[in-house]
Amino acid sequence: MINLESVLQIQTYSGLQQRMIIFIIKELVKRSVTYYIYNGCVYATKGIADSYPCVVAHMDTVHRICEDLTVIENEGILTGYNRVTQTQVGIGGDDKVGVYIALRCLEATENIKLVFFRDEEIGCLGSSDNDKSFFDDVKFVLQCDRKGNSGFVTNASGTILCSDEFMNDVKEIISVYGYSFINGMMTDVMALRNSGIEISMANIECGYYNPHYSNEYVVISDVENCLNMVQTIINSLNKTYKIRGNLDIADNQLA
Repeated sequence: MINLESVLQIQTYSGLQQRMIIFIIKELVKRSVTYYIYNGCVYATKGIADSYPCVVAHMDTVHRICEDLTVIENEGILTGYNRVTQTQVGIGGDDKVGVYIALRCLEATENIKLVFFRDEEIGCLGSSDNDKSFFDDVKFVLQCDRKGNSGFVTNASGTILCSDEFMNDVKEIISVYGYSFINGMMTDVMALRNSGIEISMANIECGYYNPHYSNEYVVISDVENCLNMVQTIINSLNKTYKIRGNLDIADNQLA
């Protein structure tokens, strides 16, 4: 099983994501998952199906590579520590938590697609120039790339991410896990929608806090709750949730 601390231990920075790419590819090869590289991003497909759920994450963080990153756990909270300088450093939960959740979903799901994007933190460079054909047989796209533990983002900076039908079908599921619909900001799913991909998407709060700062931390129970919710959505929703442009503006976006 993929270990959260092992993923968080990998140092990655915008433009310097090779260590994470190597780690991800090793996990895909270990499970005989088909993958390819497009524009520096890893696209993976597990199983053979007419349509797939898709989980995406970004591989870069804002934290520069340092002499040491040691993950420390205290009462269910993980943070980063540099043993050389004896200082707290950013653990990179944004978005290594998303990478962890995507890989756990890969383990648990027979048929699934994943994308690991590069350079989200400097303008969604990987997701803006994406392989659109990869999403032709995708039912919906989920990303876990937001601080907190209760927000399910359906509108990113004015871009409608998903249809009314998707929201209606997912609303009861997310409420069980303590989540509700909110508005958010730019991330990869927003870039995918703005590139013309007409599939419902969402971004999800996933248990990291104080992102972009040296005192960033990750709450294990919040990560696992998010993971369980994502897996429940994947197992429960069997339709393809199309959405056209920015026209399907849901009346119940924040209901």
